[in-house]
Amino acid sequence: MTNAVLNRETETVERQNATEAQKEKTRILTPRVDVYSDEEQIHLFADLPGVEEKDVQVQIEKDQLTVSGKTAEQTRSGELRYSEFRTGEYKRTFTLAESIEEDRITAVYKNGVLHLTLPKRKPLTKKIEVRS
Repeated sequence: MTNAVLNRETETVERQNATEAQKEKTRILTPRVDVYSDEEQIHLFADLPGVEEKDVQVQIEKDQLTVSGKTAEQTRSGELRYSEFRTGEYKRTFTLAESIEEDRITAVYKNGVLHLTLPKRKPLTKKIEVRS
């Protein structure tokens, strides 16, 4: 009887330690992305399941576009038997090959999908006067 009680207590402590270690490690998840382009703009769709709108971030620095978001661990009653749901930080960085008008970028987050519209910068055409 004593061994059974000790084993149960040991298992509980081991589970608690594993849970604490898991909380200390933050998973970096790569969101799945679709990118479409036409002559005027680039559309980027990123799946960020479980991320709240307030936790979604989009940054652009030089030619680097970074999309990130964070999910929180949800506490549920009962003993976890099986899990496929991932929590952690989503992060993905893209190198922009084309010039983008940064001031006109729009971001819409709905139903766990981030839709970015990146307007392409039109090339400046300047006529050079030729003199003799």
